[in-house]
Amino acid sequence: MTDPASGHPAVAHPTGARTARGARHVVFVTWKTGNAPAFRAAARLGHEVTLVRSLRMERAQHIDFTTSTYRRDVDTVHVLDDATDEASLRACLHAIHRQRPIDAFVATVDALVVPVARIAEELGVPFTSADGAATAKLKHRCREVLAAAGVDDTRHAVVTDHATAAAFAAGTGYPVVLKPARGSASEGAHIVPDADRMRELWRTIRPGRAPYQDGVLVEQYLTGRFLSAELGLSHGRFLRLAVSERKTWHRHEALEVGTTIPAAIDADTYERVMAFAESVVSAVGLRLGIFHVEIMLADDGRPRLIELNPRLMGSCLPNLFQLAGGGDPFELLVRVHLDEEVETGDISFDRYATVRWFGAADPVPRPADPPTLDWAAEYGDALHALTVNLPDAEVLAPCRGNLGNFGEVQVVHPDHATSIGVAEEIVARAAAQLGIEVTR
Repeated sequence: MTDPASGHPAVAHPTGARTARGARHVVFVTWKTGNAPAFRAAARLGHEVTLVRSLRMERAQHIDFTTSTYRRDVDTVHVLDDATDEASLRACLHAIHRQRPIDAFVATVDALVVPVARIAEELGVPFTSADGAATAKLKHRCREVLAAAGVDDTRHAVVTDHATAAAFAAGTGYPVVLKPARGSASEGAHIVPDADRMRELWRTIRPGRAPYQDGVLVEQYLTGRFLSAELGLSHGRFLRLAVSERKTWHRHEALEVGTTIPAAIDADTYERVMAFAESVVSAVGLRLGIFHVEIMLADDGRPRLIELNPRLMGSCLPNLFQLAGGGDPFELLVRVHLDEEVETGDISFDRYATVRWFGAADPVPRPADPPTLDWAAEYGDALHALTVNLPDAEVLAPCRGNLGNFGEVQVVHPDHATSIGVAEEIVARAAAQLGIEVTR
């Protein structure tokens, strides 16, 4: 294990006051530079910070940790070729624990939550339940558990071929949802409108191969308002953080193109959504952590589960939470995983923070020149961030999953409609400058 920033084996770096008596040892397992504020929060709280990186995923997602400023808040770095290789991860974490006992793990990446949970149980370190995390990530198993608990009865089936998928759809009625039994970032997920599309899809699906290596799941299509509940669980008490509203692309509904925090909903709806999310987390048996629960609120007001994620909300959403006035979710994350008694108090937002992600709607030649984006300055303080990073390819692949986005805009404004409107206007102007249609 080496740190590519120096080319030398990972070693502890002097930490001054952070190694003083009372400092605890927090180990992050991630390949996301977006977790740097969590490293900073742990350091600010006076703890020793260890980071375990994963080179393979960093390369796949064009992430360069070595040029970021994360090292100022990290005491020790261990670099694995592939942290999703559970045997390698286990050997690394056991070695770290022998050298300096671990007090808390933090893992906010879907592919790492379950292996970290298993290893945490072996070491006796507080973390999310391994069984609960495994159930959450295996989508059909999660649905079975919720049905048995009387929490959610959304119809579903694991299918092996076109015939079984078509039979399910015939019994349920089109449209249906088809997606990997275990997966993330909307990769491999489809809304299937009719029998012809189902037949067409099955010409490309290979059960047992990525992204369907754990099976193909078909589900009842849910309609209503797409929301997510962000909540923590500490010492048996739920910590309600926010209800967020989500937006999908009309041409491919399985693709999320944005979020606004908080959702513009009334108090009764908030209570209904949060109570449902708590019942989901309880039924699955997640015992500690901060969770992201995606929910469809039906027209009749009944919440139904779309997906349970045993981790903090992803991408830039923690930043949106903070921009909207909700406080520092990363400090809360660290304290929850240290198994501290945590009180959030009443979280009261005074702004609406919106993100819109976009990628190519169809295969198109890569624009010769990236947009200058000089015009963005006219949005003033409302525009928090705007990035357009075109992939290095002659042809832009159509974006059908979150990993296919090349653009992001973040807007914050006291007015809900304005926050969304400005974000969508900026996406439209960026698309016009690129001269291509984008997902939006």
